Order: sequence, then structure tokens, then C-alpha cells
Amino acid sequence: MQQLASGHIRKMKTTLVSPVAYTLPMGDTLVSMNELVGKNITLQFNGAILCQHCGSKTKKSYAQGYCYKCMISLAQCDNCIMSPEKCHYAAGTCREPQWGEENCMIDHFVYLANSSGIKVGITRHSQIPTRWIDQGAV
Repeated sequence: MQQLASGHIRKMKTTLVSPVAYTLPMGDTLVSMNELVGKNITLQFNGAILCQHCGSKTKKSYAQGYCYKCMISLAQCDNCIMSPEKCHYAAGTCREPQWGEENCMIDHFVYLANSSGIKVGITRHSQIPTRWIDQGAV
């Protein structure tokens, strides 16, 4: 079987075209997933879990791919990354105020999605259209 890529897997990327284009970052390669729909593929885990921030080897990943040390110390691992309404930057308790200014204190967008039912969501501009696509927004 032909090897398409090797390396650390990151969050899948989407591009708003018709149909939506999906690419999976693996190491230094972007693998086009659309071309693999309907085909048999094999993924092999080499036993190493690496923190997506510091790159250290960890037995378990936390908060979408971080080691425990980074998860408890980085603002990007705080609750507000998934729930902007829980942002505590204004209270002065942000772990990394500069990161908060660049990522929390920016425009967010409210959207409607209709997948298994109507959903109202909120996302940062950097996640448009990815978040909309994830949620089935039309």
C-alpha cells in the first residue's frame, strides 16, 4: 500500500468550495481527504503522543492535543476557547493577557446551523467557514 504521509496529525482543514474540500495535516504534508472517500486507508499509530504546543512527549493529551503542563498554563486551553461567553479577560484573570487580546478580544460571529436541528453558535473570524461547515450551517 502506498504511504501518503507520515507525522504528527493536526486538526483537519476545510475550504468552502463545492463540495467542501477537506485536508488533513500530517507532518509537513496536507493530505486531500476528498480523494480518499470510498477507499480503504490504514492509519498506523507509532506510540508517540506529542504536545501540539511544546512538542514534548506525553502519555496522554489534554484539551485537543496538549501536555498537562501546557494545558494548565496556556490561555488557549482555557474554557473560553470553546465558550467565548466564559471569557474572563475583563476580570483581569487571563493567563496570558496578550494572547487574550489577540484571540478573545476580537470580533466574534453568531451563526445559525441546521444539521440534526436548529443551532445558534458563536465563532471567531479565524474559524469561518470551518466552524460553520462543522456545524452544518447553510
